[in-house]
Amino acid sequence: MKLVCSPQNARIYGIRLIQTTLMALLVLSSFASADEGATRDRRHRQILDRRTVILKAFAADMENVAEWCRQRRLTQAASEISSLQQKLTQANVRTEPPRMLSAEISQTLSSDELSWRSQVRSARHDRAGQLYTLARSALRAGFPSLAFSLIGDVICLDPDHKFARSVLGQEQFRDPARRDDADYTGEWVSAFEKQMRSGQKPQMYDPRFGWIPVANLSRYEQDLRPWKGDWVSREKEEELRRDFRNAWEIPSEHFLVKTNVSLEAGVELSAKLEIFHTWLQQNFAAFFETPGSLQERFETAGRQLSSRRRKPMEVHYYSTREEYQQRVAGKVPPNIETNGLYWQPDRTCYFYMNPSREDLATLFHEATHQIFDVDTMDARRVASRALAMKTRQKRAEEWVLCERSNFWLIEGLACYFESFSVGEDGKVTIGDPAYVRFDTARQRLLDPSFLFYMPAQQFFGLGKDEFQSHPQISPLYTQASGFAHFLMHFDDGLYRDDVIQLLAEIYRPDAERILEEPSFSRIAGVSWTDLDHQYRTHMQNLDDQLQAAEGESAAEQR
Repeated sequence: MKLVCSPQNARIYGIRLIQTTLMALLVLSSFASADEGATRDRRHRQILDRRTVILKAFAADMENVAEWCRQRRLTQAASEISSLQQKLTQANVRTEPPRMLSAEISQTLSSDELSWRSQVRSARHDRAGQLYTLARSALRAGFPSLAFSLIGDVICLDPDHKFARSVLGQEQFRDPARRDDADYTGEWVSAFEKQMRSGQKPQMYDPRFGWIPVANLSRYEQDLRPWKGDWVSREKEEELRRDFRNAWEIPSEHFLVKTNVSLEAGVELSAKLEIFHTWLQQNFAAFFETPGSLQERFETAGRQLSSRRRKPMEVHYYSTREEYQQRVAGKVPPNIETNGLYWQPDRTCYFYMNPSREDLATLFHEATHQIFDVDTMDARRVASRALAMKTRQKRAEEWVLCERSNFWLIEGLACYFESFSVGEDGKVTIGDPAYVRFDTARQRLLDPSFLFYMPAQQFFGLGKDEFQSHPQISPLYTQASGFAHFLMHFDDGLYRDDVIQLLAEIYRPDAERILEEPSFSRIAGVSWTDLDHQYRTHMQNLDDQLQAAEGESAAEQR
């Protein structure tokens, strides 16, 4: 029997063939994406496992030295080595690295003490070198956050590792005023600090007064303050500066804090902001720099650093809520209560001293918006012009962040950074599961009386107006906080670099793909369904952690 193929049948057959081919390509693409995601996850785990191996080897090195001391009845030295080993290997949260360079081991020590101290230093140096090599591998594998975390490990073991210090933007400095101090070995400082403390009129940083000329310290300590070319009493200055037009101005490397609360409060605020900024620069490095520039930073580590500065970001800190409300009037709708505000048109943060809250959660929330926005505004201007050309507009309009999707991330990360805390010992903590934002997110997912959850694909697909006008906006903010915690911490930070890449694509739109919406599923190579399951697993883990902590607390009280 002879088959006759009419033109119409041929067209139908052709269409079906194209459809079948496209379906096959989509399936293959899905498999390829899944394979790529699995390979990436495996590589991430391999780097973490290698880190564990190195730290365990270091612990074994230290135990060998401690045993060597015990055999020679150097019990105090053995105890000191064991304590040092625990301090260097147990903490996932690092304290600020020492500023001072390590002193050389004295050759006047007894032969046994000289020996064990040399063994300890050699072990720290060797294992730090291995971790630095691993950090470079992590960067090449596409995990910049993990790479910078490993740099922290390097400096923890070897505080004077010059390449690791250089990656963090630090260099050696010797204070000319201490040239005759035999115990002074030098310091690790930023290029900004080195510049401030050098020259014919060097300045110094005092935790009470901020940056002031060295020659003025004695007058400050006598309770005198500069005022319009003269000196007045501290009490007189406080009276003058109650008017915000005469506010104290506290400059630092990245910020200019203006306040009428007090000089000391402004300086403390400024210091916390700089710590926060440093943390962001190191842990969100892939947001602030391109992959190429990050690679270059590692490749050029140890060379002279640039001291070029941008205009500092302004932060206004008012002594009363009434002053704050007067200043932000017209910037927010009159029926909305705010505790703080980042106003994009003037790139300034506004907030006030709240007697009922001692933490700086509001400050870190608004500073997150400010830092991300200011650092990337030029990129969005370029994107606006590219969009205007693509869509044949007469003029470029201001770029609207997350106009069509992903708006949750803007507020979710700001809420996440509310948990940022700096202890008296300089230790930074973030992401405490008991923090109210994350605890409420856990309850809304797991507690039937609070139940609310929007599936990930729908949640990520909300644009700015859809999110802000949603009837369930409060639960959406809660879920945004929970998702930020999930993506930063799930499976030892598996998605941390992916969420940072999503953030970078939002704030730095690619002119070549200007009409495409950034997709977390595409970036991470994970399905939306898997994200839903993993989010629930993460929240259940937080629930288990909190219950375990409550159990331990109850046991201690008994």
